[in-house]
Parts: sequence; C-alpha cells; structure tokens
Amino acid sequence: MLLLPFAFASGSPASADPPLLIGTVGPGFTIDLADANGKHVDVLTSGTYSLLVHDLSDIHNFALGSQTTNTRILTGGIESVGDEHYTLDLPPGRYAYACSAHPQTMNGTFTVVAAPKPVTHSLAAKVTGSASTLSSKSLTAASYRLTVTDRSKTRNFHLVGPGVNRKTGKTFTGKVTWGLELRAGTYKFGSDPRLTGRLVVRSAG
Repeated sequence: MLLLPFAFASGSPASADPPLLIGTVGPGFTIDLADANGKHVDVLTSGTYSLLVHDLSDIHNFALGSQTTNTRILTGGIESVGDEHYTLDLPPGRYAYACSAHPQTMNGTFTVVAAPKPVTHSLAAKVTGSASTLSSKSLTAASYRLTVTDRSKTRNFHLVGPGVNRKTGKTFTGKVTWGLELRAGTYKFGSDPRLTGRLVVRSAG
C-alpha cells in the first residue's frame, strides 16, 4: 500500500479533551496507530480526536491522509525526533498512514464510520373535553418525541418535571410535536390548573 501524495495540512493543538490516538514510528522500520489504551486502531467513530505522534527515528516520519478524499491531513518531518500533537476532525471514510521515506514497508490503514444517531422514542398525549391522557405512565430516561393531539377548545395539555415545562394554549386545537429530554424523576401532566397525571421516568442506568 502506498500513501498517495496528498495536499499538506497541519494540525493544531486541541482546545477540548477529545479521544486520544497515539501514532508511533520507529526506532526500527515499524509504524502503528493505537488508541489511548494501546490497542491497534482498525475502526474509529467519526468525530474529533487528539493525535500524539511519537517519532523515535531521524530517518522516518508519520504521514496521515484520507484515501476517500485523496487529501493529506498531516506530514511529520523525516529528520525530526520527538513528540508532535495534532487535532484531527475525521469524517467517515478510509484513511492511510505511512512513513514518507519507506511507504512500501511502513504503512497502515483504518476506517472511520458514522457516529450512531441518538434514538428518539415516541410518546403521545390526547386532550378531550373531559380528560388529558398520556400514552405511558412509566418510561426510561431518554430523548422523546411527544405528539399532543388537542381536541378541546377549553382545556390544554401541560407537562412539567425535571428540565421540562411545556404546554398548549387552552384555546388551541390541533396537533403539536415536542422534542423532549426526559430525565429520571416524576413529571406531572394534565390540564391547567389541575395537573393530576403522573409520569415516572426511571434512570437509564
């Protein structure tokens, strides 16, 4: 595998604490990329990473590029010895690293896959002329999409609890959808001013 001649782009110091990757080149004819626990990297999730390169030889370097976009991300100096720090933004794709002086024998690849999307659960509420109901009275803490169907011109739907205080107007009729992050705790719901319903949200752990 050859590392193609990509366009050069330098890294910059990290301003946060992204996951750590460790690149090691030398002192012999070896090159590797590992995670913070020293495990060889074959697959990563897309996102921002901090890369620490240990260059242990003055005849090798560590160069990294995207095979998907045919661009070079970073290139270390061949005669340089020591540690270099970079911040990497890695979108999904195929990547290759190598020693620029010995790409035939010192090289490796890894794949970056898309981060999983957070699961949003569905929840429904109904308001009639006599009652306000919720489709569940017990849930696990998570992201929810609550659809409120309000058929009353005199009653509303009001949900209040840890981090949430959402309600429809009393004269509103129709359907509305809210995105909610429900935390562990007890929520009250109903039609103002009587919030007699209870929703218990359990910890996800």
